[in-house]
Amino acid sequence: MRIRVAVAAGVLLATQTAVAAAQRTGDRAQLVFTISGAYIDGKGLWAVPNQSLQEGGFQTDLALSRSIQNTIGAALAATYYPANNFGLSAEAFLLGLGYDDSCRVTSSDNSARIVQVCANIDQQDKSAAAAAFTVGGILRVASREFISPFARASVGLAVTNQSSLLTEGVASNGALLAIYEDDAGTRVRPTFGLGLGATMVLSRGYHLRWEVRDNIVGIERVTGPTTGLSQNPPHETARKHLFSVLLGLDVILERQRGRRY
Repeated sequence: MRIRVAVAAGVLLATQTAVAAAQRTGDRAQLVFTISGAYIDGKGLWAVPNQSLQEGGFQTDLALSRSIQNTIGAALAATYYPANNFGLSAEAFLLGLGYDDSCRVTSSDNSARIVQVCANIDQQDKSAAAAAFTVGGILRVASREFISPFARASVGLAVTNQSSLLTEGVASNGALLAIYEDDAGTRVRPTFGLGLGATMVLSRGYHLRWEVRDNIVGIERVTGPTTGLSQNPPHETARKHLFSVLLGLDVILERQRGRRY
């Protein structure tokens, strides 16, 4: 009889414990500040294989190209989650957008000065400061769990201090010569972002965040040769997909407590 009572008590205690565990939930981050570091993958931007230039009675043929460099970036973001799974985010993302130029002489009857300028262009490594300012939405799942996956979409403007068209070099006498000019002046372009990632709980006040993102940036690219030196080249705005990997820290400024019973 005592054995039956003990077994029944054990079953009842186990049942109550399981129910309590099922009812218990973790905290949900509601207002989050995020600081992240990023690696941004570069890619080709434009190429002009048949640029002919006349100077001093000589015709010099050049093959010119420009690529976007691989770079390191950083991001600051604030996110508010008015609902369990949906959040609104604002972010400033340092993209870099430095350029790596290539110039090669393809003819034999050449201007010495243009050859020198081409050699200088080929050695150039142009760093740049570019930032994307965006707003968007985040959809997350398992917001109260140890690991919470999410997807994001954002839209905004990218601002850079470096022209993607201007191409110039220095001759041996120190003179600066422009192959392509850029008189437009504006370096503000639309940008979009699509990302997938997850957060992992470090403590009640901090989460670790990682994300893979496609940064779709509008960048002007040269589409063909000019008829002479120091001219604006034919160009268009191209949508470039700059993929990045971000690793960051979430600081939880406000959270919704879970059930403790």
